[in-house]
Amino acid sequence: MQNRPASSRPGLWQRLPVIGRLLIAFWAVLLAAGAGATAFLLHQQKPIVVAKATPQSKPHLPAQPTSPASSSIVSTPAQKETTVAAAGAQTAAAPVPAKPADATLPTAATTISAKAAPTSPAGSAAAVTQQTLPPIVSSAVIPSQPASASLPTDKTAIAIVLQGFGYSDALTYDVLSRIPAPVAVGISPYVSNISDIIARAHASHREVYVTLPMQSAHPERVDEGPHALGYGNSAADDQRELEWCLTRAAGAEGLTDASENGDDQPGGGYATSPDFSPIASAISSRGLLYLTGSAQDGRHTRGMTATAWIDGDADTTTLDSRLAALLPQDGKPAKILLMVGPITPVMIDRLANWLKGPAAQNFVVVPPSVFADSGVSNDQAANLSPSNPIAPL
Repeated sequence: MQNRPASSRPGLWQRLPVIGRLLIAFWAVLLAAGAGATAFLLHQQKPIVVAKATPQSKPHLPAQPTSPASSSIVSTPAQKETTVAAAGAQTAAAPVPAKPADATLPTAATTISAKAAPTSPAGSAAAVTQQTLPPIVSSAVIPSQPASASLPTDKTAIAIVLQGFGYSDALTYDVLSRIPAPVAVGISPYVSNISDIIARAHASHREVYVTLPMQSAHPERVDEGPHALGYGNSAADDQRELEWCLTRAAGAEGLTDASENGDDQPGGGYATSPDFSPIASAISSRGLLYLTGSAQDGRHTRGMTATAWIDGDADTTTLDSRLAALLPQDGKPAKILLMVGPITPVMIDRLANWLKGPAAQNFVVVPPSVFADSGVSNDQAANLSPSNPIAPL
């Protein structure tokens, strides 16, 4: 028996068919490629995260210059209410509304910011309020006491009261714009917007005298309205009508018995009767001046007395001649309190020209209160002379 060499058994790889070997090699390569791709992606994710994190801090950078910009606007502090209004006006236009509200803005800056946002009605309203509130304040330059020391010694002093002021908006504007401020105005208590008219007169530095409606010497020719004092009224009726008139005359310097119709009291008017004494005392106790139409009214209260009248409803030639006749012919200084009414365009034109014409070198226009005294027994009545005639309305 012949000995045979022991046969070596082939391994698993050798025993696999060719197709099996190819499949194993394919999957090995596929797994290796997947592992490599996974490792590559994991390696690339770190820069992507950093790139996304860094831009998030950029939006905060433009917000930093807002604080120096707001500090450059502030120059002087304004009132707290103005600041709040400006902040409200900028809410619709400014991207960051909290910043202007925190800063205290000056008044000028508030007006500029309101104009910079024309689409915001609140901003424009704030600007208009700042410009229009000051003229509606009562003037403080009008003397509350007569200042005789301020009267000139070498020139005639003329005080003028224009009666019938406030009936026409156009004529009111012409008086305020063309007639000098010392010229006073007389207003009827029946004017509907009397408080506004008084405020506008005071804003132009003028004194105001409200007509006290009273029974005239000829009641059949002049109707003094439903609130007239006088004959036919009881004492209680007169007191009630006086209170009504005082309420309408709030803020005025005084009352007058003259109106745009003229001086109705001489020769039997209610102001010349003894029944008027309690009313005159009540007016004086309120600290009001009383302006009478003429010395014949018998004024015994603190106030003034008119020394000349001119009809404002006259033609140009008549107005010029009566204005020229006011000054004393002898050239001596005098005191003249002129009442003019009603107010007409021709009267405004002629009076404005006279006050700035050559004759103005011989007189000085003063407020009527400068002539105030305790009664008619003063030297003001001496001005009623032939050289200084009265031209009644």
